[in-house]
Order: sequence, then structure tokens, then C-alpha cells
Amino acid sequence: MTSPYATRRWERWGTGRGRVFGRVLGSYAVARLARQLQRDTGSLAAGSLVRIAAKASQPVAGQAFDALVAVCEEPRAAGEVVYQSLLQCGGGRDAGDDRAWTAVAGPLLLGGGPPPRLVRFLDGEPAGDHEWTRPEGIAERLMMLLSDSPRRPDLVRFLSATDQPLILAALAARWDDGGFLPGASVAQVSTANPHLDPATPPGRAGGVLLAVAKDRPDLIDLTRPGTVDAVLNGTRLASAELAEKYRRVLRELPEGGARERLCEIACSRMPGYEEAVAAAIDAGYAPEGQRERAVFYFLTEQWEKYDAVDPDGELVYAAYLDVHRSPDLHAHSRTWQFIDTARRNGRPDPAARYLRENPIPRRPQRDRPRGSGGGHSSDYGSGGDYGSGWTGDSGGGWTGGSFHT
Repeated sequence: MTSPYATRRWERWGTGRGRVFGRVLGSYAVARLARQLQRDTGSLAAGSLVRIAAKASQPVAGQAFDALVAVCEEPRAAGEVVYQSLLQCGGGRDAGDDRAWTAVAGPLLLGGGPPPRLVRFLDGEPAGDHEWTRPEGIAERLMMLLSDSPRRPDLVRFLSATDQPLILAALAARWDDGGFLPGASVAQVSTANPHLDPATPPGRAGGVLLAVAKDRPDLIDLTRPGTVDAVLNGTRLASAELAEKYRRVLRELPEGGARERLCEIACSRMPGYEEAVAAAIDAGYAPEGQRERAVFYFLTEQWEKYDAVDPDGELVYAAYLDVHRSPDLHAHSRTWQFIDTARRNGRPDPAARYLRENPIPRRPQRDRPRGSGGGHSSDYGSGGDYGSGWTGDSGGGWTGGSFHT
């Protein structure tokens, strides 16, 4: 087995430039690296040959490329060559220098057909010793390369037309994570490829996003609440054209759980709630329950509709009391939504009403510890939920202090 030191020395010889002696030494180094790779597919020789083909001057660069082509035809060593060709292109090391792709990986993998060498490798029997040199690993590496900078038009064209099953599966998987959206290049390739089938098992976020992107909303269940979360996530796509597709779907939901979920998100201040508010208002959605409808109109500031449902404010105040008294700490964030919405719009403040109806008992002066500033305190800060504007008088005494100070 050749030592790593010898492999690196041959690589330095191969990338030498200019002198006649350097070219002779480079040709010798390429021949030695090619023989080493044929004997030991797990060696460092494949990466060295790729770098020589990308960086060396002619004729040494051409000789290294020809050696890679010859080894790539052998199933036992092809995985290492394909993997190293893609590896040397990725990582965004230098967006201005893409010679590893333009001079080596692109011609090597997308040439030699039809079908291209890459397709022949992916269609063949797995022969690599490591996961990343097997066809499934290569398809994943290809997706990483698609998302890297700079943009590679020949790769985009190939992926937009291929019907290779492993590549199609890797593309579909890029839409299958509800937390991360596909990049612009992945979205372009996915929508353009006629062989990418958006029909996926029900309930998968990727199935929803991809079906809408491929103009097949008939393949998804628009009555499911979970569908709304996925579609809202899609409105954050960088492509304005794709984002608009998801916005249209939100405005065409049938009656049922999906509409209820959209209204819930609109009231929650969760990520994407702005789009949920806009869609619900545009489409005229509202929850089925009377109190839920009043809360929805109140928090989305649809005052004409709210006044018609809850003219005396009792429904919203009852909802405020529920979250205020809830043992769930997460529910308390909703109290501030009621307070903030009321104050910004000059509406009756539910917290002030609560204080009037439930005055905090004033401790007698003689019972106060020396140095105490008085007032009510809690884990929420001075004044608890109601701020420092409380004077402690039994008849009210709210002076408009801020909440959660």
C-alpha cells in the first residue's frame, strides 16, 4: 500500500507547471496514481487525480482526466472516482474558481453517454466499500452540490430532465422536512422535472409542498389541519412564483379542520401568522364556535365583525380569564396579545377590568417590612401581569402602567 506521503508527493509533481521536466514528471506521477487507484480504491489517489486534472496545465491535466475516465469504467473503483469528483467541487471553497466542476466533474459524470457515466453508475450494482461511495450516497452528494454556489447550468439541465430513480428520490426528500425548505435551485429542478411524482403518502409535509409546487393540489387532503402548517411554511420560499402558489391554496381551503387551524395560527403569533391573518381575512374565514370567532375577530382587528359578534366584550373577557387563570405557562403569552390589541386600538383593556373586579388587598402600613416599596410583585416582574401602575386602592387605581415590565 502506497504511503500518503508518496501520494501527496506525486500530486505535487502532477500539478507542477511550465518546464519540460515538470511535464515529464507530471505524466509519471499521473501514471503512478492511476495504478495506485486501480490496486486500492480506498486510497487518496482519486482525489489527487481530480485535483491534477483541475489545476495542472496540459497535457498532464488531460492525462489525469483520461485516467479518471478509465478507472470510472470499472465498477469496483467507480464509486471512489465519482465521489471524489463531486467532493472536490463542493463546500463553497471558492465561488470564483469552479474548475473542479467545469474541467473534471461535469465532463466526467455528465459525459460519455447516452446515458451519462453518472447514470450508468447509479443504475449499476453497488460496489463501494463505504456508504458515501455507493449510489445512494452519490445521489445525496449530488443534491448538496446542487445547493452549493456557484450555480452550474449543465447540472441543473441534467437534473431537470433525468428519470434516474435514486436522483428523483433524493429530490423528493428535499421537500420532506417541515422545518427546512428546499433552496432555489432544488425548487427549480423539482418543478421542471416531469418525472418527479408528487404523489406521496398522506400526512408528509414534503408531499404537500411538492404537490402544490407541481400544480397538483388534488393530491393532498386540504381538510387536514396539518396541511395548513406545511402550506404556510411554503409561503416562505425565496421564489415569489412558488410562494404565491401556496398563498392561493390558503385562500381556497374547504370548510373544516384546515380553516380552523389557519384561524388558530392567525391568533397565535406563531411563525407564519402574518400570512395566516392575510389569508383568513382575504377569504373571509372564521372559527365555528361563537367565542372562538369573537376572539379571532378581536385579535385580527376586524372590528366591524367583532362588534357584531361580541358587542359588550363579554366573550373576549371570558377568553382572557381562561388564559389568565390557566396553569399552563405557555397560555399566559396570550394574555399580552389581548392587552396589546386592546390598547393599540383604544378598546376596553381586559387586564384593567380584571383589576377593578379583583382588587389586590392593600397591606396595612404597620405590617410592611421596613424599606418595602409596596406594590405587588411576582415572577413576571414588578406589578406581575399588571405592571407598576397599581396603587393598591380598593376602588380601582389602575394608572396605566405597562404589563410584563
